[in-house]
Amino acid sequence: MSNTDIRFEDGTLYVTRIYNAPREAVFDAWINTSKIEQWWGCAQTTAVQSDIEPKLGGKFNHIMTLKGVGDYPMSSCFTEYDPPAKLAYTAEATDNAPAMKVTVEFLEHPDGTEVRLVHEGLPEDFIQYVRPGWTAAFDKLEKFLQTASV
Repeated sequence: MSNTDIRFEDGTLYVTRIYNAPREAVFDAWINTSKIEQWWGCAQTTAVQSDIEPKLGGKFNHIMTLKGVGDYPMSSCFTEYDPPAKLAYTAEATDNAPAMKVTVEFLEHPDGTEVRLVHEGLPEDFIQYVRPGWTAAFDKLEKFLQTASV
């Protein structure tokens, strides 16, 4: 049960969702370590450890613990940082994943905040992991925003 609009074309994943929460609160959920650790990651994520420096050039690193897999690290840095409107980061290449760029926009919407994510540089065979991962993360963000005092 998801109201996330998600599509993939030419190596780019597009994800859009409207959250019933103020734009500043949704943006903060992406850059506040204690908040992002509560919703970041795919459905198999059991724990997240984040190291975030919310500024241009700052760290945006996460270690996700995946059920049955173990720790999955992601090292990246902010390439754009414009609170509460936009952030972008580039994830370093690893043995498991190529280098990728993610841009997230936070737009005012009559029902709250529209989040538009663009994930570039995805190989065709990688989409089978990334698409359900973002879908689950956007669902978990919805639950977090509903229960958090924003």
